Amino acid sequence: ISVQKLTPEYRAGVDPWAHGELQASPPMKAAELWSSTATLILCIRRPGCAMCRAEAHRLYARKPIFDALDIQLVAVLHEFIDSEVKAFWPHFWGGMVVVDKNCEFFKALGGGKLPQESFTIGFIFNPTALSNFKQARSAGVDFNLKGDGTIKGGLLIMRPGKEGVAYQYMESNFGDCAPLGEVLDICGRLKLNDQMDDQFSSEIF
Repeated sequence: ISVQKLTPEYRAGVDPWAHGELQASPPMKAAELWSSTATLILCIRRPGCAMCRAEAHRLYARKPIFDALDIQLVAVLHEFIDSEVKAFWPHFWGGMVVVDKNCEFFKALGGGKLPQESFTIGFIFNPTALSNFKQARSAGVDFNLKGDGTIKGGLLIMRPGKEGVAYQYMESNFGDCAPLGEVLDICGRLKLNDQMDDQFSSEIF
């Protein structure tokens, strides 16, 4: 999987737009993101979507918890629209943002097939999606209709290095979110396993 970095992790007090327009970095292997630390990958269906923004904010608001568990936070987009990235980061999400133009992360969520559903079927005639939208709007999250919102997103938690996927969740309905309790539980287990490995190594050496 190849991605391009769009934003770094936000740092308080630093002007995120001091260098002007966003510039996508040269392509890099996605595995570099979690080469040394466990990483939560949030695959965003559309950064202007109220439900996607609400989910991103819900997770990023727990950043102190993820920091304590040594979990890096990365959002993945499948298209790069400069104004949309700027509206999304860092207001709703302050973690790193990358773009996956070939939708490989999204295909991985769909078991090798791009998980896609039309706006009419997936939203207009889907009571669950409409309920998810109303819930996001009731929280005061604004939205727009820019970009492709038909590719379903989800969440992955990657173990560090070559240890693979620890957790995977894909939207069944637009606006579905991975249960926060499950996400934190998996992250906690990864931290515990890492501590046990460190203890084991120290006892040997």
